[in-house]
Amino acid sequence: MKSSILLACCGVLAASTAYAQDPVADFYKKNNTIRLLVGSEAGGGYDAYARLLARHISKFIPGNPTIVVQNMPGAGGIVAANYLYNAAPKDGSAMAQVQRLVPFVQIMGEPGPQFETAKFNWLGSLASEVTVCVSWKASTDVKTFEDLKKKELIIGGSGPNDTETVPATLNNVLGAKFKLITGYPSSTAITLAMERGEVSAVCSSYSSLATRNAHWFRDDKVNFLVQASTQKHPALPNVPLALELATNPDDKALLEFSDARLAIGRPFMLPPGVPAERVKALRAAFDQMVKDKDFLADAEKEGRELDIVGGDEMQALLERLSKTPKAMIDRLADVIKYKGPTVTAKVEEAAAAEGAISAIEGDGAKITIKLKDGKTYNTSISGSRTNLQIAGKKADRKELKVGQVCAITAPADGQEASQVACK
Repeated sequence: MKSSILLACCGVLAASTAYAQDPVADFYKKNNTIRLLVGSEAGGGYDAYARLLARHISKFIPGNPTIVVQNMPGAGGIVAANYLYNAAPKDGSAMAQVQRLVPFVQIMGEPGPQFETAKFNWLGSLASEVTVCVSWKASTDVKTFEDLKKKELIIGGSGPNDTETVPATLNNVLGAKFKLITGYPSSTAITLAMERGEVSAVCSSYSSLATRNAHWFRDDKVNFLVQASTQKHPALPNVPLALELATNPDDKALLEFSDARLAIGRPFMLPPGVPAERVKALRAAFDQMVKDKDFLADAEKEGRELDIVGGDEMQALLERLSKTPKAMIDRLADVIKYKGPTVTAKVEEAAAAEGAISAIEGDGAKITIKLKDGKTYNTSISGSRTNLQIAGKKADRKELKVGQVCAITAPADGQEASQVACK
């Protein structure tokens, strides 16, 4: 019995000694806070994924440091990336999540970045994205991508994002015949324009459409034409991937470069210079977290779609893309531009609702107002796109309070507001 007790005690001592000698655990026990910078405002999708990670990753990091989230919006995530690269400590006590386009802004040689994408230590992504182009069955007989190469299809656009760059690329590289109507304030406005018969198609995030316009899929309202990403969405095995439709290696390489941003939809990274053993430990913690039942249950509860990309995979991808020849970069900059005549939609919105705020979610990202007839009206408020005023002055959505009387200008109940005016 004594020998068994002695062996047990020795085992505990050995384990304790091994833990104490773990340099990563030792560092995080002494420096017990990791600051997680988020390159967008509170309340949005990126912020939600960052806070999901912050709630769970600590228990998998040796030393169990506290994760403190700090929003650092600006220039579409460039401000946070510049800070992480140049000013944040390089010891593993700071990490960031930025918008998926950030790594590519530097690779494309555009102004603003003060960093080299490949020199960040990439931890992984919680969700990749797939952009899908769909046509409205009631207003067009364009049912497949092959049809689209033969017949013109009117599509709505809301600026230099997937709603316009994807159809332009498909036109210029694969011979599609999209006719772009630009000027819509958001993809939500485009989907409403489809239902009204103003346009017949949209290219947008599948996850967004599947959530916001689930009735389209349930009631078989749309045709799936093509999906843009580096791999197919699991729910769309029979919808062609743009990459697969390219007929020569140069076009395939161009589309891979263009669509790679979607594969790293919600990226997290560390600055350059972090000791290798800490990078390895944090990547391992990320990999363990995404398999944890509590993390998965929390993600499901919030309705967060997960499609994990590991840190090693992301690092290899971005290092490879950073070596993209300038000729291809120049070509991509050209093909994402729509070459047809510019047609701008006349979007007219009326003040759809007025009433007192009865509920607020996500620091003002969503509000519910109670109308005079007792019904409720819901809207989301963008930190960048919605013009919010309180008592005649520009305001932040965090300043909204239950009881304030507001007039909402939005396409429809439940959609993003273009203007909110509160007393």
